[in-house]
Amino acid sequence: MKLRGLGTLGVAQGLAMLAALASTAVYARWLDATLLAGWAFALAAARAALLVLDGGLKTALVRRDAALAPAAESHLRRVLALVATALVAAAALAAWRAWPPLNAAPSPPLVLVSLGAYLLPHAALLPALVRLERAGRFDAVGRAEGAGTLIEFGAPALLLLAGAAALPALAWGVVVGRVVRAAILVQAARGLDSDAPAQGSNAKLWREGLQLQAVALLSMLRDTLHLWLVGPWFGAAWAGAYAFAMMACMVASQALVGLVARVALPALRAQPPEARHAHVGRALRLLGLLVLPPLLLLALLPAWGAPGLEARWPGAMGVLPALVLRVLLTLPLALLGPWLLVAAPPRVTLQVHARWTLAETAAATLALATLGAAGLACVWPLGGVLGLCLYTRALHTSGVPLAPLLPWLLRRPRLLRWGHRGA
Repeated sequence: MKLRGLGTLGVAQGLAMLAALASTAVYARWLDATLLAGWAFALAAARAALLVLDGGLKTALVRRDAALAPAAESHLRRVLALVATALVAAAALAAWRAWPPLNAAPSPPLVLVSLGAYLLPHAALLPALVRLERAGRFDAVGRAEGAGTLIEFGAPALLLLAGAAALPALAWGVVVGRVVRAAILVQAARGLDSDAPAQGSNAKLWREGLQLQAVALLSMLRDTLHLWLVGPWFGAAWAGAYAFAMMACMVASQALVGLVARVALPALRAQPPEARHAHVGRALRLLGLLVLPPLLLLALLPAWGAPGLEARWPGAMGVLPALVLRVLLTLPLALLGPWLLVAAPPRVTLQVHARWTLAETAAATLALATLGAAGLACVWPLGGVLGLCLYTRALHTSGVPLAPLLPWLLRRPRLLRWGHRGA
């Protein structure tokens, strides 16, 4: 299988990050703090609810050897539509009855609109997105996500300039953006032939989806150690310093890392086992060459002196090099993670993340108790080494030796090509 549209998808992910940063800066000048907080809360709540609704289903469907049978896919659509409707109805009831936590949100109507815009189209969107990713059609995925993101974050600005009220402008932006995204995906997948379907029920799919959702939640738990450990112990200033360092690393690396991790799963699934070492080695070498320079610049920022940043974000410059080192150590996981999902059942990945999260939380707690607020920075690189070791061991246990990767990592860099020649 040859993947199409990797550049389009990469541009779309870059646009998403730039649109979020730029729109937040613009709306911070135009809107009052309460409405801006309500908009941010509404989008965060909608994305969290979407994570609950999806339940790891997309990843589970992409990694399957065969597509769902038509009857099973129809059943999946009905269940997703029913659950989405129930979640939106429950949120509306909570707002009507003034129940927390929705009543405590800065703008409950905007939260309800965002929940509906994110959740209700998902029953039609998910099968289309899965079909496109399994076929390697990331050009259509990139167009849909790029257009939807630009509308979601940019349309409210145009409406505000045209004289619209702030709350309706923000609401229309999220609704139209999500609907356009779903429409482009469904239309692109409509003319796409599905691979041979597998027969049977969805019981295994739901189980694998829940396991992959637990993996995502454990990853979020590790990534927010600075919020629920550092913040309560040492205050918001130190939590903000860690958050600033994480944001800087994300801007420098996450667009490329996210792109590689996303396309690796369908690409590796379509490759025979003997061909995967070559593709993983090439991708990892290219990823390292592209991500290493900006991360090294970040790591050297404290040495060059950044008095303005240090004054605004006290402590951030001190933890930045440690976080950069962690990101570099975990960089191979962008490819080893999808590889493990292809080589072994999702429960193996869940076991890896459970051990990693438990060990890193214990180490971070001990380091903070003995070394103070900077303790998390001291153990973050060790956590990266632990995660890399756990993934390496899991792959080896699953019959995937990593020693053949070395010759590919040491070759002269060249443009990454997924798939066979002539595909």
